[in-house]
Amino acid sequence: MKPTLCPPVMAVLLSAALVFPAFSDDDDPDAKARSDRPASIQKSEPESRRAAAVRMTAEQQKASGLTVEVLNALTFHPEIMAYGKVVDIQPLLALHVRYQTAGTEAEIANAAVELAQKNRNRLTTLHREDIVASRDLAQAEAQYQADRAKLEAARRLMREIRHEARQAWGDELTRIAFDGESRLFQDFLSRNRVLLLIALPSGQSLPPDKRSLFVARENDRSAAHRAELISPAPKTDDLVQGETFFFHAPSDRLRAGMRVNAWLPTSGEPLIGIAMPLSAIVWHAGKPWAYRQSDDRTFIRTEITAYREHADFWFVDHGFAAGDKIVVTGGQLLLSEEFRGNIPDEDDD
Repeated sequence: MKPTLCPPVMAVLLSAALVFPAFSDDDDPDAKARSDRPASIQKSEPESRRAAAVRMTAEQQKASGLTVEVLNALTFHPEIMAYGKVVDIQPLLALHVRYQTAGTEAEIANAAVELAQKNRNRLTTLHREDIVASRDLAQAEAQYQADRAKLEAARRLMREIRHEARQAWGDELTRIAFDGESRLFQDFLSRNRVLLLIALPSGQSLPPDKRSLFVARENDRSAAHRAELISPAPKTDDLVQGETFFFHAPSDRLRAGMRVNAWLPTSGEPLIGIAMPLSAIVWHAGKPWAYRQSDDRTFIRTEITAYREHADFWFVDHGFAAGDKIVVTGGQLLLSEEFRGNIPDEDDD
């Protein structure tokens, strides 16, 4: 078992550590070395807790390039972060062309059936009056049945193409591509808009009242465009195994095959917190921290325990408040200074 010191003894030792250096002999080399150190470290709480302090004079702060910003209050609308890609519609277009071709063949076959039926009916009347031979009536019947078979084959092909499209693209997108002159499908063809496959994180669902979200390349939330819902997608994404949906969005800077980020507003109430600059975040022991200035010379390292990542900041609603002064340049230097005291001097036994 490690020896422990009773509280009175610890208090005496701490007092001595704070007082003796101020009145040490100028000839003491250890005292001179301590005075040359750029900053003093004051651990206000044990390392297992959330705060440790570093003290630096104004001159040391200036020489180290430390900059501080005041945090402002922020109203944040919670969003679900999702991922997606711009879908190449060439396979859907190919199905569209096949469907249209089969439809044309069905129209031709239907016209042939109508003509064959009229001819059969005419010859049936003439046959009853013994004007035409039975052989002529039989030929007319055969032609009618053949044209009917062609019509049924064309219609069956249309149904098969439609089933194939529904399996790959879903009912709504199949209807848009196959039924009539859809304005949205024309926008796809002219590349005014693009088709997106958005995959939600595992365990997340699209709220029933949400018909749109925001998408952008390279996680750039400030450049995001609104994307409108088309329908659920029948297939999942290769990378994200969550629920998938088809959306459409303006084609600005988007190309087929590109990966995109998506932000889906939730139905929850807006949150009040602060925007933590990314430059203020330092990592230690696998956790994010920021240095908060408590007075002109003291900077307290505080863990960021509740945050939501955004494109250019973290939204934080716990542990920090509007008006706090946060180190945005030099946090890594403060972290190094804080733990430099833990490195034993070479002269130590």
